[in-house]
Amino acid sequence: MFLWWINRKIVEKNIGSSYVPVLYIYAMPKLFLFLILIFFCQRAEAQRLRVMSYNIHIGQDASGKDQLAELAKYIKVSGADIIGLQEVDSVCNRSGKIDQMAFLAAATGLYFAYERHFAFDGGSYGIGILSKYPLKQVEQRRISLGSVGICETRAFLAAKVIVHGVEVLFATVHMDYRDAGSREKQAEELLAFSKGKKNLVLTGDFNTEPNSPDLQVLEQNLRHADNKMLPTYPPQAPVKRIDYIMVNKESKWRTSSHEVPSVFYSDHLPVLAEFKF
Repeated sequence: MFLWWINRKIVEKNIGSSYVPVLYIYAMPKLFLFLILIFFCQRAEAQRLRVMSYNIHIGQDASGKDQLAELAKYIKVSGADIIGLQEVDSVCNRSGKIDQMAFLAAATGLYFAYERHFAFDGGSYGIGILSKYPLKQVEQRRISLGSVGICETRAFLAAKVIVHGVEVLFATVHMDYRDAGSREKQAEELLAFSKGKKNLVLTGDFNTEPNSPDLQVLEQNLRHADNKMLPTYPPQAPVKRIDYIMVNKESKWRTSSHEVPSVFYSDHLPVLAEFKF
């Protein structure tokens, strides 16, 4: 109060009774700079994306026990913003006629998309995406399958999301488990899709291990979220890395964390990565 009175008297003496507080004038530039710093710090903190890839084994653990509700709880507490799911049933008899993507979306409060590989057991079997952000321009694409003796395709699902003003193209896939040559062909098709795609995140069960020729095809244009290559299969005492998260090599995104949590709701372990951009 005393400083305010001195300030007023100084100004009144120099510029009359219509005064502008000197301390206010001095403080304004620093206050403005402080607010700008807060804004950009908050913006930098907000520019994160937490991604998961999870083969959910039709909502059953390795012993065949139903774990769909537990899976939903896990996904919700994981903090993942967007999730690529493989081995998803939609109203199949074997898994209780449940639309698994709709169930997971309702239980987690996330948006979802689903694409079937093929009709199966009174319903269908396929892959899906769960997302904290609304899904835009969902692309239900196909990749070739060369291991069954006839001309078939399998699902490849992609969708755009807007994350803090940044457009992200998120995709998930379940590659052929039968034949390396078939997987290599699929990898070539995924590679072609990836070219020219800004901020692409590819997730999935690739059914191939590190340093394999089919994975090296994808690595021409994509890089791994993490290079430790921790194993993801089987869930208890895992020995193989077959589940992945990849991003464009041209992307400036940095991996701030990566983990393969030991949770046993499927016959695979999930993969989680958080990106800063």
